[in-house]
Amino acid sequence: MRTIKNVLIIVFISMVTFSCNSDDDSSGINSNQIIGTWRYTSSTTNGVAETLDDCELMETLTFTSDEVTFTIFEGDDCSVIDSETISYSISGNNISTTFGGETFTTEIETLNSTTLTLKETDDGDVYTDTYTKI
Repeated sequence: MRTIKNVLIIVFISMVTFSCNSDDDSSGINSNQIIGTWRYTSSTTNGVAETLDDCELMETLTFTSDEVTFTIFEGDDCSVIDSETISYSISGNNISTTFGGETFTTEIETLNSTTLTLKETDDGDVYTDTYTKI
């Protein structure tokens, strides 16, 4: 199960990291609302809630105006095992990132002053991750 979670985290990071850049779409998300630090609070796969361990519940996304930093915790003491900063852009309700020469797009389902919900589809599976602003 832990291997699957690690793969999902890597897939999420990759998908958020890789995507085509384009201008903001006024009909979409207010991109200024994403700036700040968000803590991972819940996850579903195909609508079924995943159980997150204490370390996963410490994971964060920190957005500036053009970069996002992913911080991942693991171990008995939930120490930082990885922190990666990449560029991103928002167009409409999609967030796009590029990492390792690949582009990924993730749908922003919810973005307000307290909640960020991201949805990805991969090989027919739908992954939804929710974050709370801290």
